[in-house]
Amino acid sequence: MTLVSEAMERRVVTVPLDSTVGEAADVARSAGVEHLIVLDGETLAGVLSTSDLGRAAPGGLVRECRTLPVLTVRPDAKLEDAASTMDERGVGCVPVVVGGLVLGLLDEAGLERAGLAGHRERAGGAPPREPAGD
Repeated sequence: MTLVSEAMERRVVTVPLDSTVGEAADVARSAGVEHLIVLDGETLAGVLSTSDLGRAAPGGLVRECRTLPVLTVRPDAKLEDAASTMDERGVGCVPVVVGGLVLGLLDEAGLERAGLAGHRERAGGAPPREPAGD
């Protein structure tokens, strides 16, 4: 049995909730990541993908294009269960959280590294999710 903690990315790149889309895109680009964790102070306030940023107005705000509600997973969860939940909810990543503290991020690359490549195809795909804002 593989745990989420064995496949998660421990380097988490964050942006403040009040950032602009342009600022967030610059952060993602310079860090070389596909997913950003949105924080309101120290509180998890959303997830943002480069796809979300590409669909948003350049002068828009992160709070308007982040994904809500935030689906999270514990580091001690079974990786296969997390992958199934990601498929069912149609998300490409989930923050790994304990007690409100973001420890990492589980994404498609982590699933592939753990040998779960093609899990979406086996699961029959997933419906697209819609970003939500305040």
